[in-house]
Order: sequence, then structure tokens, then C-alpha cells
Amino acid sequence: MSSSSQVNRMSTSDIAYEEIKKKIIEMQYDPQQHLIEEQLSEDLSVSRTPLRQALYRLILEGLLVKQSNGRIHVAPISLSEMEEIYRVREVLEGLLSKEAALNMTEPKLKELEDIIVLMKLSAEQQRNEHLIMYGSQFHSVLYSLSTNQTAKRFMEQINTQVERYRRVGLKSPSYSSAVSILEHEKIIKLIRENKPDEVETEMRLHISRRFQVAKETVEMYLEP
Repeated sequence: MSSSSQVNRMSTSDIAYEEIKKKIIEMQYDPQQHLIEEQLSEDLSVSRTPLRQALYRLILEGLLVKQSNGRIHVAPISLSEMEEIYRVREVLEGLLSKEAALNMTEPKLKELEDIIVLMKLSAEQQRNEHLIMYGSQFHSVLYSLSTNQTAKRFMEQINTQVERYRRVGLKSPSYSSAVSILEHEKIIKLIRENKPDEVETEMRLHISRRFQVAKETVEMYLEP
């Protein structure tokens, strides 16, 4: 079997996984919504075997829940889970950002500044999904400069849940793209001033503020 056919065989499951994950994260599938395999197979134009592989991955990541009767539901959103994730994220990203500041190079700093330009353009065009995407890229650049492999591995493990709750925050009445951009700009400013401890503090404050914004949306979903 050629390498290209192996890629094609694997990509069917990967595509199904990415599509279902995207719909969960972007709240196109509601929390606790029942997903029917037959319908998913038809909607995604994939056979049952790669679909089940994709569903299994999403169950392992905590985005789907399989009940004892075999029914699959979108995982509920939980205020306690979100708080746990954000508290862990706050510590990890603070640490990673401090190391990034210590290891910063001029090309990487320019890359961060270019991302800010794209974030501002997205905000002007009211494309919040693009704003979230560029915000994620900003954080990824910082991760890339850290040498703490353990912290990066832990971040990878919670990243799917982080992305889900990050998008939940878009629906909050108090969400402000301008504030988010200002927070990222302040981090760049502190990096340029060679203040790694303050970079860590500001990143932790940034994550804490994002938690408070997302919390409003979760509380609305949980209202009876």
C-alpha cells in the first residue's frame, strides 16, 4: 500500500474528528445534545468505522460522553470544570509566557506584533472567530519559545477544553475585543521592556479576566 493511500485512509477519520470537534467548540452542537451515528455518517459523508474512531477520540478528550446505553451526547458545560481548566491554564500560561520573555528574539517579537495587527483588523470587521484564531496564534508563538516541555505537554492536554470555553466567552454580554487586544499589547510592551516577571503576572491576569467573561455565558446556559 502506498503512503498516499495510507494518508487518505487515515484522513477520513481525521476530517470527521475535526468537523465534529469544530461544531462542539463553536456551539453548533448544543451542550448535552444527542448525536446519532447514522445522521453524522450521512452529514459528514463518512462510513461508520472512521466515524466511530473520530467519536472515540472526542470521548477521550472529554468533548463527548458515551452513556451506558450507548447513546452519545455532547459533553455538558460546567462552571466547576471551566474554573478548574482556567486556573490550571492561568498557572501554565503564566509560566510559559515568562520563559518566552526570557527567550524572546526580534523576529518572534515582530511575529507577535503582526498578529496584533490581524487581531485589530478582525475586530474592526467584527469577525470574532478570526479574533479568537489570531489570539490562539499569539499564545502559540509564546509557547514555542519555552523550553519547559512538561508545561507545554499539559497545555496540549487541556487545549481542546480551553478552546471550547474560549469560544463560550464570545457569547458573553461583557466580551470586548478592544479589551482583549489591549491586554495582548500590554504583554508585548512588557516583553520589549525585558520584564519577564511582569509578563507572567499580566498573562495570569489576562487569563483570569477571560474566565470572568466566559463565566457569564456558562451561568446563562445553566439557568433553569
